Amino acid sequence: MSGSELSVVVASVNGQPYLGRCLEALAEHCPGAEVVVADWTDEATRAQVRQRWPHVKLLSFDEPMAVPELRAAGVYASSAPVVALIEDHCLVTPSWGERLLAGHRAGHGVVGGPVRNVAVRRLRDWAAFFCEYSAVMEPMPAGPVPGLPGMNVSYGRAALEEIDDLLREGRWENWLHPRLVERGFALHCEPQAVVEHDKDFDAREFLSQRYHYSRSYAGMRNPELGGKRVLYALGTPLLVPLLYARIARNVFSRRRLRREFLLATPLVLLYVCVWAFGEAVGYLRGGGRSILKVR
Repeated sequence: MSGSELSVVVASVNGQPYLGRCLEALAEHCPGAEVVVADWTDEATRAQVRQRWPHVKLLSFDEPMAVPELRAAGVYASSAPVVALIEDHCLVTPSWGERLLAGHRAGHGVVGGPVRNVAVRRLRDWAAFFCEYSAVMEPMPAGPVPGLPGMNVSYGRAALEEIDDLLREGRWENWLHPRLVERGFALHCEPQAVVEHDKDFDAREFLSQRYHYSRSYAGMRNPELGGKRVLYALGTPLLVPLLYARIARNVFSRRRLRREFLLATPLVLLYVCVWAFGEAVGYLRGGGRSILKVR
């Protein structure tokens, strides 16, 4: 919407019903925002968007696009001074947009918030959530934080200028945010700027996701590692206890969801093992086309 203070970029890779629920939440809770959907799913999904949400700026891609590439395309198509990134499995909460803008009005160039799980019916849902989002689950403190999720973060235009080359290269937030911190931008958390994660992965699907995400991540690191990548590949078995301990620390330090985590531990360990294997493959053989399979 022209003149909006906030643009919201939605990377759409899962299709319906996820995108529909995401856009419904945005229409309800951020009615004044410019919404940009970057989609490469199918024409049926895009037709529903045109029919039900005609105000949405829709970017259609027929060839597979990686999530970071979709985010970048949406950023470049946006017009507001503040650009927020979410994904199609995200539901924004009532105060989300206003809290992000409050952070920017206070002078912060990068503002984000926590992720809350609402896919809670099965242990596999909890295991996926802990593996993906334990570091950014509620509660998060107000103010500077070590990291923000790539699917609940907003940038002012000055911050976007500093990461323009990385956006064009299709980099994950693992590259964007360290660059911004290095150049003087604190990662600022607004604890009430919550998005809800609403996606049910079956176990086989999430195993595939862990493998492709970790392989693509390692593949992106190879140019900077050079010959050290072989050593990193050999060290990937150490990731299993390290990553599990990190997830457990994130959960137990928050004093919530401990029971769910303990019950989900067998699946969490399985997912962590697959992550380590994917990194090993990525260091030894490169990322291949794995990034295009990350949902």
